Amino acid sequence: MSTIYFGTNRDPNRLPSPDDFGDAFSRDGLANLRFGQAEVDPDNGGVSTLELYPEQPDGTLLGSTKLFETLQQRMLDNHGDLLIFIHGFNTTFKEALQTAAILQQKYRIDGEEPLNVVTFSWPSDGKPSSYRNDRHDAKSSGLAFARGIQKVLEFLTHLDANRNCKRDMHLIAHSMGNYLLRHAVQEMLEQNPGPLPRLFEQIILAAADEDDDALEKDHKLKRLPELSRRVSVYFNRGDRALNISDWTKGNPDRLGSDGPRRPTEVPMKVSLVDCGDVVGGAVEHNYFYAHQKVVSDIIETLKGTPDDDRPGLRRDFDSRRNRWRLK
Repeated sequence: MSTIYFGTNRDPNRLPSPDDFGDAFSRDGLANLRFGQAEVDPDNGGVSTLELYPEQPDGTLLGSTKLFETLQQRMLDNHGDLLIFIHGFNTTFKEALQTAAILQQKYRIDGEEPLNVVTFSWPSDGKPSSYRNDRHDAKSSGLAFARGIQKVLEFLTHLDANRNCKRDMHLIAHSMGNYLLRHAVQEMLEQNPGPLPRLFEQIILAAADEDDDALEKDHKLKRLPELSRRVSVYFNRGDRALNISDWTKGNPDRLGSDGPRRPTEVPMKVSLVDCGDVVGGAVEHNYFYAHQKVVSDIIETLKGTPDDDRPGLRRDFDSRRNRWRLK
C-alpha cells in the first residue's frame, strides 16, 4: 500500500468522515480546499483508508497545516522529495489517488525512499463524454490550486530554519491538468503581478491538453518557468486522445501532440522531449507512468540530470526543432 496525500476542491460524499469525493465542487465554494491522506493499492486502485484532516471554522485548526507538517516530518525522516500531481480529464477522485500511487511506486530515485506524493484532485466527472464540462471545471479550479500554492508559500515563509528538510518540490501536470495549471498561474499573477516565486525544482508537463502556443502567451503559460528551475514538456504526436481533442472539440493544435509551435523560441530553461518514436498503443496518452522508457527519462529529469548526460537512455537532439527525441 502507498500513502498518498491530497488536496481537493471536490465535494465529499459525507462529513466529517467521507470515503469518497464526487464530481461536483465543494458546496462551500469552488475554491474551498480540503486536505487529507489515503492508503492506496497502486495495482488495483483500492483505497483501504481515507482520512480527512479536521478543520475549525475560525481558522484555529487548518487541514493544510496538518498536511504541511506531516510532509515536512516525512521529508526529514526519509529524505524523499515531494511531488505534486495534477490529474487530467475523465478522472475520478479514487482514480487520481491510484495514479498518484503508481507514480510513487515507479518514480524511484537511486534507491531512495519513495517520493512523497500529493495529488490535487479537481472535480473531473470521470466520464469520456464530459470533456467540455471537465474543461470548464479545470479552468474554474485554477483559483483553488493557486490558493493551495499560496498556503505552501506562507508555510515556507514561517519555517523554522532548524526544520528545513533541504529537499526539493516538483510538479507534474497531465493532460487537462495543464489547462488548470495555466489558470492557476494567471490567478497567482492577478494576486501578485510581480515575479513568481521559484517554488519547484522541476515542473513536468506531460501529454498537455493545452494550446501549442501556451508558452508564448502571457495569458497562458509564458510565466510558468519562473516557478521552477526547469520545465520539461513531454509530448507524443501519436496521442490520439489529444488528436481527437483537436478534431472534435475545436481546439488549436495541442502542446502534448507535437510540442510548442515555435520550439526554437522557448526559454533556455524549458526542455522539449519527443516521445513519439517509442510510445504507441494503449499507453499513448498515459506514457508518463505506463511506458518504462519515458518513466526512466522522467526519473532522470526529477534527479536534475542534464539533458545531454543521461547514460543508458537513448536520446538524440534535433537542433532544427530544439527537441530531444527518445529512441
